[in-house]
Amino acid sequence: ETRIGKGKQQLRDIPQSVTVVTEKLMDDRNLDTFKEALKNTAGVTFQAAEGQEEDIRLRGFSLQSTGDIFVDGMRDPAFYERDTFNLDRMEVLRGSASMLFGRGSTGGAVNQVSKTPRLMDENQVDLTVGSHNHTRIVGDFNKQTGENAALRLNVMKTNADNDGKGNSLDKEGIAGSYRWGIGEKDEFQVGVFHLNNNNGLNYG
Repeated sequence: ETRIGKGKQQLRDIPQSVTVVTEKLMDDRNLDTFKEALKNTAGVTFQAAEGQEEDIRLRGFSLQSTGDIFVDGMRDPAFYERDTFNLDRMEVLRGSASMLFGRGSTGGAVNQVSKTPRLMDENQVDLTVGSHNHTRIVGDFNKQTGENAALRLNVMKTNADNDGKGNSLDKEGIAGSYRWGIGEKDEFQVGVFHLNNNNGLNYG
């Protein structure tokens, strides 16, 4: 199922090509950022733009300038490095975005789906180390708090020294959500998200 449209629907019911980058794929391949995850899909290119960001293009059309990047179906037009630590999956639609969202380009759209609490007790901690003192730790903690309620907390910390080109990584994030009425007629969820990015760039 996908939520890239206005509601939950089967992928086969969308008359366009949709690629889903799952959490398992992002974990298995260490796809830590929005850009790295999109590189795994066809038809996506990146071009340099002003203000340190990159112009992301799907089928040759700019995603950011047309507002075709979403988080849980809501527009996410800001220019910043998006991290995948709180993503359940990424849905990439190729074709006219206006068919589902009312406006947009003919290239397509990308929807980032956040992790949600589930009715189980499950914890996962991932540690990644690499050259240039690269260290990344991600924690995903889910706790069932009632018969139809659960709490989920995701945390991330990433650091790396100069990579030989003058770049460094220094970012941390936290996302928490509480969901109740799971499986009932009326379901509710509240959440908070914070990402602090102090990555360093050397324009030399």
